[in-house]
Amino acid sequence: MKKIKLINWLIILGVSIFSIFYLFFGNHERDLYKILIIISIIPVMLLPFLANKLFALNIDPEIELVYLLFIFFAYFLGTILNLYDKIIIYDKIIHGLSGVIASILAIIILVKSKCYDKNPIWMNILFIICITLSVAALWEIFEFTNDKLFNKDAQKVLKTGVDDTMLDIIIAFIFSIIFSVIYAIEAKTKKKILITKFANNIK
Repeated sequence: MKKIKLINWLIILGVSIFSIFYLFFGNHERDLYKILIIISIIPVMLLPFLANKLFALNIDPEIELVYLLFIFFAYFLGTILNLYDKIIIYDKIIHGLSGVIASILAIIILVKSKCYDKNPIWMNILFIICITLSVAALWEIFEFTNDKLFNKDAQKVLKTGVDDTMLDIIIAFIFSIIFSVIYAIEAKTKKKILITKFANNIK
């Protein structure tokens, strides 16, 4: 528990320092949109901590770590360092990764809520897929809102219509299916290899 909390704060501190350095010395266009994107990553990373303090939600360090990893890859590397434009398939890789990360988040929620062992396998799979689709939809809503507020086209609507948005959601969905199939095989055969082993190690 303490180690995970330390890792979380190291991620927050490291990304915050680098983002501030990049804001002043990085090779990027210093328009209002880019400046706000760089600055906003700090409060975005602190959301779980602030939620715990302000609303007494008691978000577990494991869930916070999953959240921070997604922010690091999707927000920091993808948006701030602009890997979405520099690496053609990076966007699809991130959405595939988001499917896995959201699935891991679902497992953590199931274990922490004492439902993982009580639920039948199919119900856990349904929960995993629903969480993944919720995360994918929320991310697209976030991108859509930014595009409208700042007159951008992160969703590539001008180039692809709804194709890019739908493909992103489908990729996350496919990876959650793959994750769920692995989970189902492990649960049925009672072999603790990856997912079931991870679930049993959550406290």
